[in-house]
Amino acid sequence: MNKKNILFLLQSLKSHIVSKSLFEWELSSSTTRARVNFILLGFLLIFITLIIRLIIIAGSDYISTKNILQTKLIHRLDIIDRNNNLLAVNLPGSSLYASPRKVIDPEDAVNKLLSVVQGLDKNKVLSDLKSNKKFVWIKRDITPMEHEKIYNLGMPGFSFEREQKRIYTHGNLLSHVVGYVGRDMNGLAGVEKYYDKFLTLQREIDDRSILGESLQLSIDVRVQNILSEEIDNAIKKFNPKGAAGIIADPNTGEILALVSKPDFDPHNPGVAKPESLFNMSTQGVYEIGSSMKGLTVAIGLDTNTTTVNDVYDLSYMKVNGFQVKDTYPMKGWHSVPHIFLKSSNIGVSQIMLEIGKNNLLDYLRKLKLLEPLKIELAERARPLFPNFARWNDLSLTTMSYGYGISISPAHFVQAMIPLVNGGILYPLTLIKRDNKKPLIGERVFQESTSSEMRKLMRLVVTEGTGRKAEVEDYYVGGKSGTAYIAHAGRYDTNKRIASFFGIMPATNPKYIIYIVYNNPIGIKESFGFAGGGWTAAPTVGAVFKRLAALYGIQKIDKDSDEVIELNNIEYKIKHET
Repeated sequence: MNKKNILFLLQSLKSHIVSKSLFEWELSSSTTRARVNFILLGFLLIFITLIIRLIIIAGSDYISTKNILQTKLIHRLDIIDRNNNLLAVNLPGSSLYASPRKVIDPEDAVNKLLSVVQGLDKNKVLSDLKSNKKFVWIKRDITPMEHEKIYNLGMPGFSFEREQKRIYTHGNLLSHVVGYVGRDMNGLAGVEKYYDKFLTLQREIDDRSILGESLQLSIDVRVQNILSEEIDNAIKKFNPKGAAGIIADPNTGEILALVSKPDFDPHNPGVAKPESLFNMSTQGVYEIGSSMKGLTVAIGLDTNTTTVNDVYDLSYMKVNGFQVKDTYPMKGWHSVPHIFLKSSNIGVSQIMLEIGKNNLLDYLRKLKLLEPLKIELAERARPLFPNFARWNDLSLTTMSYGYGISISPAHFVQAMIPLVNGGILYPLTLIKRDNKKPLIGERVFQESTSSEMRKLMRLVVTEGTGRKAEVEDYYVGGKSGTAYIAHAGRYDTNKRIASFFGIMPATNPKYIIYIVYNNPIGIKESFGFAGGGWTAAPTVGAVFKRLAALYGIQKIDKDSDEVIELNNIEYKIKHET
């Protein structure tokens, strides 16, 4: 019912009820007149109520449409890297809508639109314009050029809705860190989801009080780019199903770069494959293999259940009927350094049995490996450990070299922080630390333990499985890892998780990096090998070399006290009897 019809009804009511000439001839007494007036007043109230309801119903579509179009434009804070480079920002945009009842010639309108707008479905738009709807979207997020061309057409029935569009300035590069938002500007993944309430301010865009506010990440977009490029180079060579990489500052816990491959376009996540949306660095949990041996040896040294001078017989070992084997068998007695650099399963198994399950449980708790990683991402996975009540000599043995436990790459990086920085655990974070606030950490290892582990990790790069991670004059240290992938209740020796954990410089690490490849394929250059030392270690070396150039890191003085101490290995590498 339109306004003209409503006014006509009101006028009719007035002429039939208010006019005295219509009723005065029947009113012979004041009593009768009062009764009739009372009855007429009742009818009048009922009639007015009905008219009001008709007005509400007639205007409901109009009101709901106005609600859609008058929704406040919500401002969302910028996201920036540690050097104030924009990572995510809102930009003004517009969308095209139509009021079909006001469109004079739908077919002509569609043809004109198709001449200036890309990506329209002609049949759908024509069907919408021929409908009896009061409001239909024609195209969301039109370009400024499309906006101008449509406006110049001057077609009645078409209008523009002012909107905001979230722009990710580095595209796929930070898709697994920053994440993305939905149509209504709510965070759906990554930092955007984790900090959704903080980033979304319920203020109109012209509220200037929000200027200067942003969310600053610990990420250095330059380092992120280096890590991503070097991982891409390795993917081209070894063709893994997926890859993860993390670079962090072990003295603060700040993450400088976090990569997961494959990645996706945060502007259009709806077309991404599930494996592209999966964050391998934080969601993927894997048996990490020999990378775990660093923690095993560190716990042994810290509990004084072993020393760098102790020796172990690597000839043969059997636990609960299970024979422990080394990839490269070594006969006789060998020292802890030799066990570590040669990555002996038999050697670390004996060390773990000396540590015992109670000591191991205590350190796993200190390292926060039994709880979910508290990183600022929604995409996180819980670590997988066997129930403590079921721990026995065999489970301790396999855990010593990274089997029977599964953790995410990011979780492992956090656990390795106290192993290399002097013994203090600083939680991993994607948020830039405030230098004005005291840095709070928890001691896990003694300083002497951390010092010894840095020496051992340097030894792996100079004489062990990490030679391909070396960067001349920067004293890289590290530990390789290779673990077969479990499938159908058994391990497939043709499929593996290959990894390498690196530190630079080993004298006093400023940067740590962990690279993980999911089932890389051996090539001619690697002599068919696809373990961590052959696939992930070269990536670590390439990244560290570029980091040194980027940050202008001075070369290590070979005659410095730090280097002399690092090379001061007073034990034999190999001891046989």
